[in-house]
Amino acid sequence: MTERAAHLVDAVVPRVPVRQWVLTVPHRLRYQMAWNHGLSRAVLGVYTRALGDVYARGARARGIEGGQTGMVTALQRAGGALNTNVHFHTLALDGVFTEEPGGALAFHPAPGPSDAEVATALATIRQRVQRLLVCRGLEPAGEATGPADRLAEESPVLAEIVGAFS
Repeated sequence: MTERAAHLVDAVVPRVPVRQWVLTVPHRLRYQMAWNHGLSRAVLGVYTRALGDVYARGARARGIEGGQTGMVTALQRAGGALNTNVHFHTLALDGVFTEEPGGALAFHPAPGPSDAEVATALATIRQRVQRLLVCRGLEPAGEATGPADRLAEESPVLAEIVGAFS
């Protein structure tokens, strides 16, 4: 783990401001993501696209077109009590890069996000994850209760263990 962190610092993350973002999800979704790697990856995609949008919108509002940010995310599967708590820790370049005439890259730092920007990003993530769950048949449209528990059907003992620690 130390080697990976050193590699990120030395060879991947440029020397620009970085902001940590953390996404937690409701208990029911943590349980589903704990055993469904494809779902975890899809939720991660929704989350990182929404974060990228935050930086792109902010840059456009400051007159910067075509800016791109970057980020690296670690998926954490447990909480401090070793309970099932799937969530994401993301280090995002806190701004955007643009290509200057001649091909050089210029970094444009972002101001800290406002509460409204964070709320908008969270609402977008929530809506897109809900749509993702409906499309995958993991959540019926318009219902508060979910579908049958596939993990419990396939492996009831594992479902009990995961559920006990959620």
